[in-house]
Amino acid sequence: MIAPPSIVSSTMAIARLSAKRVIRGRKLRVAAVAAFVVVLFPAVVALLESDAIAVDVVRGGIKWGFFRLLVFLLPILFASGVIGEEVEGRTLHFLTMRPVNRGAIALGKFLVAAAASIAVLWAALLLMHVVSFATAPTQMIEQLGDTARAGGAASLLVVTYCGICLFWGSLVPEAGGMVSVIWLGFVEFFLGLMPGAVRFASMSHFAQELAGIERGGFFAEIVPDVELWICGLVVAAVGLLFTTFGVLWVQLSELRYGKA
Repeated sequence: MIAPPSIVSSTMAIARLSAKRVIRGRKLRVAAVAAFVVVLFPAVVALLESDAIAVDVVRGGIKWGFFRLLVFLLPILFASGVIGEEVEGRTLHFLTMRPVNRGAIALGKFLVAAAASIAVLWAALLLMHVVSFATAPTQMIEQLGDTARAGGAASLLVVTYCGICLFWGSLVPEAGGMVSVIWLGFVEFFLGLMPGAVRFASMSHFAQELAGIERGGFFAEIVPDVELWICGLVVAAVGLLFTTFGVLWVQLSELRYGKA
């Protein structure tokens, strides 16, 4: 008797299939357009405004374009519908009939969603950095470390949000995108602007602390300080928790066609 494939090989097989869909589909194009719009405004300001300070332009672009837009948009775009699409398209039954672990289906799709989100994020971030510092090549090199720090924090946050979107997309496949938008909009964005320790409910707050972004929102001066390593640990732990629950839900639940 031929042994069934391991969870690693099953995950990689699903990941390869999902990667082909992403590359050939419209999601990647939509993400590229959104990233271009995010890069366009600070780049134009840096090139056309003679009195514009490139460092401030890049920091503003990272804060508003990346941590207030792209980190939310990319996971919703790539991760929230990965299970719902299979259920709605009646292809989940085809996948589960194969000798493939059900959890590997969710895990493979999560890996592709996270990788696609990070790839778009870094491409946009580096493009904005290069264009914004085009007239100041010395600063381009000097500020690369700060930009990389922000990119690392944003990448960690994007992976966490992909896990959150995977969980809600698995739990409610017929409305994964809508529930993910509500969760990220209220818990991550709105609570991330609240005063005091209320912000600790938002992983966006911890990621922005990691990135070295100046605090904003309501009464930012009374928000307790947290060690950076704790910020990173909290974001990673929450992402791992949601991802694990999402994979387990796909593994253990019965995702019927009637739910789509």
